[in-house]
Amino acid sequence: MSTVFPLLRALGKVSHFTEVQTRAVGKAQQILFGSVGSNAQKCTTSHGEVAALRCRYRVCDAFEVPMSFIGSCQEHGDNMILAHVPGLPGAFPVSTEELHRHKSFFLIDNSRDDWGSATVNNADDMQLSECVQLSLLCVMEALETEGGGASILDKLLSLVRRRAASLRGSELLLATGSRINEGGLELSFPYHCGNSHASKRYFDISQEACTLFGPHVKHGTKMLCRYGTAVVVGVAPEESLGCPVPFWNPLGAPAACLAPVFSGCPAIPVGEVKLEYNGPTTSSSLLDAEDASRYLNPTVDGRFDVSSWLNEGLFGVKVGQPVEDGCVAHGVCYDLNLCEFVLFVRELSSGEVRPSSHCLLK
Repeated sequence: MSTVFPLLRALGKVSHFTEVQTRAVGKAQQILFGSVGSNAQKCTTSHGEVAALRCRYRVCDAFEVPMSFIGSCQEHGDNMILAHVPGLPGAFPVSTEELHRHKSFFLIDNSRDDWGSATVNNADDMQLSECVQLSLLCVMEALETEGGGASILDKLLSLVRRRAASLRGSELLLATGSRINEGGLELSFPYHCGNSHASKRYFDISQEACTLFGPHVKHGTKMLCRYGTAVVVGVAPEESLGCPVPFWNPLGAPAACLAPVFSGCPAIPVGEVKLEYNGPTTSSSLLDAEDASRYLNPTVDGRFDVSSWLNEGLFGVKVGQPVEDGCVAHGVCYDLNLCEFVLFVRELSSGEVRPSSHCLLK
């Protein structure tokens, strides 16, 4: 059985219609849920009804993406299954190998809710929950680069986790910053803040102010989190949050900025940096990006770091500690493509080693 459905090349590119072989829906179900029979439902989209395996790609409480698998097409072959997310003007290909790696994030959606016929073009009419709308933004960002379909779920998972860490960090910053009297800050250290058009701001670099946001949050301390390194500049009022918060200079960035991910997930101190007045200057070492993989010591299989320093420091767990049902922490590796540290777990029943499905935030 076949149907016709629009196929995305990349977000922003004109989609084109392709013939979809729906028998691949059963293959997707077998990979994700281990069942041979088909759970395909009639799914209403802006392009009519299609038989689809309706799922939810759930990363954490705040991010859940409704996703339908509709089959395969000749253009991408039998090892690529087409997925569609409500709000997008077409389907995108996902490899069967990638589906297998991400199966722990998928749930079957047996609800009869109409996911809607809206597309990006009439998004104002979409009646989707806030978490689904936030997740859709991550899907759209993951699809921005042409030819990225084969790694779409990897990019999506990374984007969702980063956004979840940033949101959690913002919550914690607000909880602390809202208790600080702005008038009591000693805004005496000048430093540039922003991007290419950075402007000078003044920061409180006292230990009393900085450590309100964590014992290691001190002026000049270089911190490592799972997404990279940054140096603490100081505390200053931030209009967008309505309270004082710490500002950071990520290595490779032109100036200081907000970096709530360093508050949302565990981070560890890895050095001290002398910050110049009115910095960073053109000769500053902070302008050079740092390869965070230098902090990884892969003693297991040439890939995994099993040290307590890195596992506990970045994810809050020790190797061998239960992390998920039937799984224990196996070690940390570094993803060169996504430029981030990833915690892997080992399933006790099968011995399979895979990335953890938990966000492990503060």
